[in-house]
Amino acid sequence: MRAKEVVLSIIVGGMLVSVPMTIPSTAAEDNSKYSDRDRMRSAKNDKEALERELKTGEEKDFYRRELEKLGWMITAVNYDKPDYVEYEIVKGDQSFEVQLDIDKNSHKATKVDVVTNAWKADATKQALKNGKKIEYPKRTTANPQRFSERERMKSSKNDKEKLKQALKTGEEKAFYRRELEKMGWKITSVNYDKPDYVEYEIVKNDTSYEVQIDLDKNSHKASKVDVAMNAWKTDATENALKQRQAAANKK
Repeated sequence: MRAKEVVLSIIVGGMLVSVPMTIPSTAAEDNSKYSDRDRMRSAKNDKEALERELKTGEEKDFYRRELEKLGWMITAVNYDKPDYVEYEIVKGDQSFEVQLDIDKNSHKATKVDVVTNAWKADATKQALKNGKKIEYPKRTTANPQRFSERERMKSSKNDKEKLKQALKTGEEKAFYRRELEKMGWKITSVNYDKPDYVEYEIVKNDTSYEVQIDLDKNSHKASKVDVAMNAWKTDATENALKQRQAAANKK
């Protein structure tokens, strides 16, 4: 994705100072690689195949064997408790989180969920980046609440609801950029910028979403606005999250 450099002039101590800034100016290159709307379509078959194979009523070891048999690498074990197990898995350029609720008496799964893996552990990111096979993790993930979809969905619910309420339909494209910036969200990537569809990746603190705006070609106003979990992030978005995490660690 190309970026546009602009100069912001501000007054500091009575002097005019020019500060260079970089903002996304064009749509991300290879945008379908990062668009959650596009990727969810291609990931649908993999997700459904996993849901068919990972049936309930089995003990924990069954799921590890089955995943490996299906060609999936377990790249992170976020939780490994008597009543709950959570794996991050990778195959090619796809990643999911497998959530197993286990009965403490029978030790068998009562519920199996396969969900999009938006908050990836470092080992998962590495496996997606270099494609190399990795060994089954020797220990559970440190600070698993940072990466667990189940945990993060609870904590991010308020942010998502506020965004949905603020980004109402019936407005022109410029309104959404202004509104996001007013709410403290940084637009880190523009995946699509077409007359009928705009897609932004946004970051605030350690959270990222994808804002998907369907536009009417005649009125130029939004007919639909979706706020989706940003599972497939551009490098610019990943870097913005890293910077915010580093700043938070210094506090």
